[in-house]
Amino acid sequence: MSRLPLLPSSPMPRATLLLFLGLPLLFHGACSQQDQPKAADPNLYRVAREDLPITVKENGELQAVRETIVRSEVEGQPTIIYLVPEGSTVKEGEKLVELDVSDLVEKRANQEISVEKAKSAWEQARTQLEILEKELTTKRNTAASRLRITEMDLEKLLGARGGGGTEGKNGDMVQRLRELVSEEPKADPAGGDDETAPRLVTKVDPRKHAALVDRAIELLTTPGDPDPLSRDMGDMANKILQQTDQIRLAMADLKNKGEYLSYSRKLAKKEFLSRNELDRDDLAYQSQLSRVTLAWNDLDLLINYSLQKERIQLTQDYANAKLELERVEASNDAERKKSTFDIDAKEKELKVATERLTNLSKQIKNAVIYAPTPGLVVYARVDRDRRGGEAIREGMQVRERQELIVLPDNTKMRCVVKVQEAQVDKVLRGQPAHIGVEAFPNEILTGRVTRVAPVADSSSSWMGNDKKVYTTIIDIDGENQDSRLRSRMAAAATITIGTVKGTLTVPQQAVRRDRSVNYVWKQTAQGPQAVPVKVGAHNQEKVEVLEGVAEGEVVYRTPPGGVPDPKFDQPVLPSSVPSTAPGAPGAGVQTGATEPAAGERPAGRRDGSAGGSGTGNRGPGGDGTGPGGPPGNRPGGMQQKKFADMTPEELTTYKEESLPRMQSGLDRLRNMPGASEETLKNYEAAIDSLKKALDANDLPTAQQHADGIRTMMRSMMGGRNQGRGPGGGGPGGGGNGQSGGN
Repeated sequence: MSRLPLLPSSPMPRATLLLFLGLPLLFHGACSQQDQPKAADPNLYRVAREDLPITVKENGELQAVRETIVRSEVEGQPTIIYLVPEGSTVKEGEKLVELDVSDLVEKRANQEISVEKAKSAWEQARTQLEILEKELTTKRNTAASRLRITEMDLEKLLGARGGGGTEGKNGDMVQRLRELVSEEPKADPAGGDDETAPRLVTKVDPRKHAALVDRAIELLTTPGDPDPLSRDMGDMANKILQQTDQIRLAMADLKNKGEYLSYSRKLAKKEFLSRNELDRDDLAYQSQLSRVTLAWNDLDLLINYSLQKERIQLTQDYANAKLELERVEASNDAERKKSTFDIDAKEKELKVATERLTNLSKQIKNAVIYAPTPGLVVYARVDRDRRGGEAIREGMQVRERQELIVLPDNTKMRCVVKVQEAQVDKVLRGQPAHIGVEAFPNEILTGRVTRVAPVADSSSSWMGNDKKVYTTIIDIDGENQDSRLRSRMAAAATITIGTVKGTLTVPQQAVRRDRSVNYVWKQTAQGPQAVPVKVGAHNQEKVEVLEGVAEGEVVYRTPPGGVPDPKFDQPVLPSSVPSTAPGAPGAGVQTGATEPAAGERPAGRRDGSAGGSGTGNRGPGGDGTGPGGPPGNRPGGMQQKKFADMTPEELTTYKEESLPRMQSGLDRLRNMPGASEETLKNYEAAIDSLKKALDANDLPTAQQHADGIRTMMRSMMGGRNQGRGPGGGGPGGGGNGQSGGN
């Protein structure tokens, strides 16, 4: 790790360290001192032409480039009940932190009960599905059997397709029926020579029933069956054929009885047969004739009604059975889906409950945090601000994913600083930097900027200020082999952003200010003379002088004694442009001076010229970090930094420079409308009280007077000129004071 020695070698306060560190410039400044007059008065300085480095200096801290961050993995805001001492060297697996998770233990016990309930409900739903599947299978099989039975009944009635099942076909039956109805009626075998003999046989004519053939074929025909006569004979064909045979037998018996009656009549004529016997034979013939008629009627009723009805009934039963099977299948599918959905819901509930239980168990396990890697324990900071934030401690509540401990690898180090918004556009990657560590005040380190955050730090609103800062990382050259540098050590970095070549410079404290005019005390033959100057760029030590002094002239570092403060003519401001209408934009707003006021940064310069707030560049002392004094940016040169937080050097600078400027600001206040004499007297008395409190080192009382002066200024200015006061925190700038620039 490259280190450069600082002078002097004895330890020094942090503020002095930061002042020295401001520039890699000590060597350069030492060389320039060779040209200074060897006078007995160290307050004199000879103006010389030299290179003026422009730097940005910010406080920060060291960090390891590679570090292991230990975070809280517990939900909510548990309390730390054990914390390994900071600075301890731990081994991998050693206990670092323990969080209070007693409430999570209780939640886990309740969650275990919830998991068991969810598991029982899921298993019960699965069992219900198994039972339901059996019931659904029974319903479907019953419906399928019903359909098959009705199909068989219909096939039995009409005959089976394909043949081979029986000896006859439907066509055979139709052929025999056709032959039956095609026979011609024969002469009455019971007739004779007796004209009075009845001729009843002629009343039976089979041809009258010829339509029964077509009707029988129609009954046998079904949709989609092109050849119903090729079927095997079913119940329909059997019944028709059976009735046909009955008719044939009845007609044959009728013929026999007719012949027998005819023979009996012949015997009766010869008186070989009694009348009673003839009547008996005639009655037998008449009875048989009735049977033949009934047989034909039965055939007609069978084909036209009985078989038709049976076919309609069986066809409807088959259709109903088919619909019933479809209904059962659809109903089964709906019930199965419902049961499956219930199982899925119960399974998801079990999964969610199990995951919650697992998560609780994991968090309880994570409540005790062990070192993932060996290293030196460094406590993490909570809500870091410009002062570093608060370190974690036992009894503190922490949120999930909050950093707790950092285990750095200190081999390679870097410095992390917060660059203010006004300076961030000047800082670029690759720019050199010098780093001073508070623990080693006699050494400086070298490095280069490696990263500038593209957006402002979200926690940059420190001390109630709205200023934005940007995290900037500077990698330190070399390696920290001896491990002297440690993570989170306080440090300050000075980044060299440019150099003004061959320019005239004077010390910062040599530049004084009379309202809007910067001036220096120059040594002349007639004695000390106050000369107005135009200043340019500056760093923490020197200010560039553009006009007013020449090379070789001698100026005073501090005002010579026994001479009054000068009064210079102030730049004339242009008249305001009256508005054309009430409330018009810009009405009553002054446009400011046409020329940059003394201390303003010249337009177009980006090198840190002296001046007020400008576009990001404060004047010397305006930022409160140089010898000019504490931060300005408040009415009447009021400091932003509290007196209790100032270093002795800063307090001395404040008393020597800011208080006199506040006193001289009374002239400007007297010209302000609305400033009464009583108010001005109170303001002057408050300044005197502030000076006395500072001389007595009574910082709390001094702070009260300073706050009162600030309130008084706001009241007089009506809030219109917030942040503009007579003079600022240092020569050439005074922060955002009106006399110091825009």
